[in-house]
Amino acid sequence: MGNKKVVIKEEDKDEFEIIVCHGNVIRYFFCRALQLPPEAWLRLSLFNCSLTYLIVRPSGNVSCRMLGDIGHLGYEHSTFSMMYGFNW
Repeated sequence: MGNKKVVIKEEDKDEFEIIVCHGNVIRYFFCRALQLPPEAWLRLSLFNCSLTYLIVRPSGNVSCRMLGDIGHLGYEHSTFSMMYGFNW
């Protein structure tokens, strides 16, 4: 029951990139990554300070884990286009 040494190979490590930008840029990148028509971004809405999580697999396949998630914010901190809360 002693200590176990775990070896992680360099090629097994995950890589993350965090991009902080305007919601319009996120919506556009989202559509391009999922191979949707670029104009589809006009039909999406994102709250301020929301989180979007895309996964790019080694094969090149892209999937979306979350888009515009605001679970980390309280109701009073949720804003969209100068409107507060969810009643916009």
